Amino acid sequence: MVDFHVAVVPVGKIGVEEVESALGRAAKILRQPIELKDPLGVPPGIEDRQRGQFRAAELMAALRRSYARLGRGRMVGAEGEAPQAPPRADAIVFVTDVDLYTANADAAFSAILAPKGWGIVSLRRLREAFYRRRADPGKQRARLTKELVRIVARLRRMPVCSSPQCVLAASDMLADVDIKEEKLCRACSQRLFQGTIRL
Repeated sequence: MVDFHVAVVPVGKIGVEEVESALGRAAKILRQPIELKDPLGVPPGIEDRQRGQFRAAELMAALRRSYARLGRGRMVGAEGEAPQAPPRADAIVFVTDVDLYTANADAAFSAILAPKGWGIVSLRRLREAFYRRRADPGKQRARLTKELVRIVARLRRMPVCSSPQCVLAASDMLADVDIKEEKLCRACSQRLFQGTIRL
């Protein structure tokens, strides 16, 4: 049974299969199925044209208004027969291909508005093409998986982890994402799944 229901929404020119593949891995790490909704378009009129970027908080707010028209999605990562998606999500995570910035960073892989239960992950700087390197779908999927897990866990009020290899460590640079493993460290795993930390 899922006690914290997460809905993920692809946004923009992004392949749903790409999101679903990473979502299946994220669901396994988080030990719960995650709802995959139908895609949304990028809302018009909110891009910062001078920067060629979108402010993450404004984009999430605009997408949340469009979210209401989406029906129930399908559950990804469920063992056996997939359960029906609950009518309401505890957290919503948007996955987009547009470039993001925040009040604290000129560029961001992801961002959250924890009080509202919203998160967003951008594939733009997770793709090798952004750095003019040859595409590496496996590496890109791993990066998206790690960012999805990190954002969902942060929306569940998990703190940032100080272990660089833990998926919940900060992701300030691409090297930070790549050094992580696709799993929680022991302390974070105990906190997330058991609600305790052993000393």
